Amino acid sequence: MTRVKVKYIKISSYLKLCVGAGVSIGLLDGAFRFLVLLVMGQVSASEALLFSMQVKGWVAGILHVLSVPLLYGLGAILFGLISYFPFMYYLKCKKGLVIEGVFEGAQREDIPK
Repeated sequence: MTRVKVKYIKISSYLKLCVGAGVSIGLLDGAFRFLVLLVMGQVSASEALLFSMQVKGWVAGILHVLSVPLLYGLGAILFGLISYFPFMYYLKCKKGLVIEGVFEGAQREDIPK
């Protein structure tokens, strides 16, 4: 593991992080809701709208599993756009943020120990 001090992050990279987190939470939430429907035996009673068609049963449950991550991803884009400038202000006030992980890049020698 290496430590990196983040002093500035491009908005595109910040949005990638936000969307990745949002879609991950969406996958967990969608799968959890689908499992709850399975346990309760309500999958056959679930309904979803696909454009103007009403879908029922297993297809509706699978559509929920697929649509929840997309909706969370869209929400994460909105969150990222709103929170980017306050986050940059936070980085400026704190003079950076140290994070740990496994990184690749051209400037490995510049990574602080």
